[in-house]
Amino acid sequence: MRKSIETYYSRLWAWLLLALPVLAFALLWHRYAVSVPKWDDHALRHFLYLADQAPTLADKLHQFVKQHNEHRIVYDRIVAWLDYQLTGKLNFRHLMVVGNLSLLGLLLVFIRVLRRAGRPLLYAVPVAWLLFNLSQWENMYWGMAAVQNFSILLWIVGMVYSLSYTNRLLLALTLAGLATLTSGNGLLAWPIGALILFLRLAQPYSTRRPLTIWLITSAVAIGCYFIGFAKPGDIAYVQAGVGQLLGGWFAFMGAAAEVIPVSPPLRLCTVLGGIMVVSVLGVIGWSGFGHRLAIGRSFRWLFVSPKKRDTPAGAVLPPSLLFFWGTGLFLLITGLVVARARVGFGADLLITSRYKPYSLTLLALLYTYAVVWLSGRPGQWVMRLGIVGGVLFGWLSYLSFLDETIWWRHWLVTNQFNWRYSTNQPIEQADAVTKQYINPAPAFYTAGLSVLFGPVSGETVPVQVDSSSAGYRVTNQSLLADPSRGPDAGAYVVARSTKRTYLFPVWQAIGTLPSARFLPGRLFRPGFHADITRYELDKGQYELYILRATPDQPYRLYPTNTTLTAAGPPPDTSIKNW
Repeated sequence: MRKSIETYYSRLWAWLLLALPVLAFALLWHRYAVSVPKWDDHALRHFLYLADQAPTLADKLHQFVKQHNEHRIVYDRIVAWLDYQLTGKLNFRHLMVVGNLSLLGLLLVFIRVLRRAGRPLLYAVPVAWLLFNLSQWENMYWGMAAVQNFSILLWIVGMVYSLSYTNRLLLALTLAGLATLTSGNGLLAWPIGALILFLRLAQPYSTRRPLTIWLITSAVAIGCYFIGFAKPGDIAYVQAGVGQLLGGWFAFMGAAAEVIPVSPPLRLCTVLGGIMVVSVLGVIGWSGFGHRLAIGRSFRWLFVSPKKRDTPAGAVLPPSLLFFWGTGLFLLITGLVVARARVGFGADLLITSRYKPYSLTLLALLYTYAVVWLSGRPGQWVMRLGIVGGVLFGWLSYLSFLDETIWWRHWLVTNQFNWRYSTNQPIEQADAVTKQYINPAPAFYTAGLSVLFGPVSGETVPVQVDSSSAGYRVTNQSLLADPSRGPDAGAYVVARSTKRTYLFPVWQAIGTLPSARFLPGRLFRPGFHADITRYELDKGQYELYILRATPDQPYRLYPTNTTLTAAGPPPDTSIKNW
C-alpha cells in the first residue's frame, strides 16, 4: 500500500514537472501571439481566394497540391481551409495553435519511447524543457511556419516510432504521407521507413510484405510529388565549399546553443553541432558494428523465403536503436540539405529560430538514447543532470529571446497599421479580398489614433538617422520605454509626410544577462534603434516622432526635430507566392 502511494505521488510530481514548461510556453504564446499574416502567411490567404475562384473540383484540388517554393504545403492549406470554413475567416492564431500542438505530440512520442524502455515518467522532463521554450519563438508566433516546421517533426518521429516499435504499417504510411504533404524534407520519410523495415527483416517470423508495400507506396508518393515540379526560378542558391558546408551543417545542428550568453554565438553553435553530429554518427557506426550479424541476416533474408529460414532465433536490432537511427538520420540529412542551400548566404542564417526545432529535437534524441542505454545509477544521474540543464536552458531562452519575441509582435502589429492606414487620416482601408478572408487583429493603436494622427506635444526625444543601401536606422541613446510591461508596451517610431503616416517598431537596448541578474524585468536599458528598409517608405520627406505606449496610461507622441528623406522603394523583381 505504501509503495503504491509513493508511486502515485512520484507520477503526480513527474506530471507537474512535465506540465510546467508546457504551461509557461502556452502562457507566453497567448501573451504575444497576434493574428497578422507574415510573409508566406499571405500565400494561404491567396490560396483561399484561388480555391474559391476555381470553376471545377479538379481546379480546387489543384490549388491544394500545387507547388510552393520547394514544398507541397497541402497540410498547411487544409488547416487554413478548415479554419476558414469553420470560423468564416482565416485566423493565424488558430494556425499557430495547430502547429504548436505538434510539439505536444512530439513530447508524447518521446515519453512513449522512454516508457517502453521501462524508464519512469520523470525521465521525460528534460525533453519537455528542450521542446517547450522561447528558442522556438519564430515558429511559435508564425502561423504557416508553426504548422509546417513543427508538424513535420511530429509526422516523421511518429512514423519512425510506429515502424520501430509496432506493426502498424497503415499508421506509418499515413504519417509518411502527411510528412510528404507538409514539407519538402518529408520525402525522407520513405527511404528512412524502408531502411527500418529492411532492418526488421532480422526479427523472428518477419516477412518481406511490409517492405514491399512500403516500396510500392514510396514510388507512387515520390512520383506524384514531382509531377509538374519545377525548381523555383527566383531562388539564387550560392554554392559553398566543403569546409563552409560542414561549418554550416554543424551550426544548424547546434543552433540550440545560441541560448547561452556568449559572443559570438555562431562559434558555440558550430562546436555543439559538431559534437552532436559526431555523436549521432558514432552511435550509428558503433551500434551497427555491434549488430552486424542482425544486419547481415537482414541482407540474407531479403532474398530467402520465411519458410526456408534456418532459425527464428538470433540477435536483432532493438526498437530503441531503430528509433534512434531513423530519427537521427532524418535530422542530420535535413540539416545537411538546408546547410547546402543556405550557407552561401551566411552561416548566421542557419542558427535563426525557425531552424532550431531540429537542433532541439536532436538534443532530446541524444538525451533519450543516453538514458535508455544507461541503466541503474548512471542513467539516474543523466536524468538528474538533464532536468537541471533543461530548466536552466528554458530560463535562459526566456531571457535571451524575449527582446526578439517582443519585436516580432510589434513588427506584425505595425505592419498591419501601415497596410490599413494609407493616408494621413485615421480611416482604415483594406481591399475587398483581404476583408473577405481576414479580420484585422485587435491592435493597441486603435485607442491611440487621435494621438498618432494628432498634434505633437512634450519634450524632444533626440534621435540620429543613418542611411545605407538597405534603408535607414533611427537611433536613440536615452529613452527607456520598458517593453516587458505589456505585449504592446514600449516605444515606436512614427514617420509622417504630407501624404501618409507610418508606424515602425524599435529594438529596445538590452544589457547582458549577468548585468540583468538573469531577471526579465532588469533586461532592458535606455536607448533603442529602429531599422526601416527602403521597401517600407514611399518617396517623400518625413517628420519623425516617437510614440510611447505605456499600459494604463495615455499614449504620448514626442517630437524628435528630425526628418528623413526617402527615395522610395526600388523596383521589386521578385516572384511572390501570393
